[in-house]
Amino acid sequence: MADLDELDKKILEIVCRARCKFYKEGQEIRENEYQCGAYKVLKVMIEKGQLTLDDLKKMSAQVIKAALP
Repeated sequence: MADLDELDKKILEIVCRARCKFYKEGQEIRENEYQCGAYKVLKVMIEKGQLTLDDLKKMSAQVIKAALP
């Protein structure tokens, strides 16, 4: 079982579950390799202070809005 820290959980909720068509519910429980390249880039940027969770939420909302007809 993968150990998910709070940052992992937040990124999963904001991006993976909300936007990723490849995400399968519960896959983070089965393995630690659920993290795609984009996920890893976002996590490093947040950890280095280059991106905040609020920024990520805003970007996700913009993607959702842009996808609507």
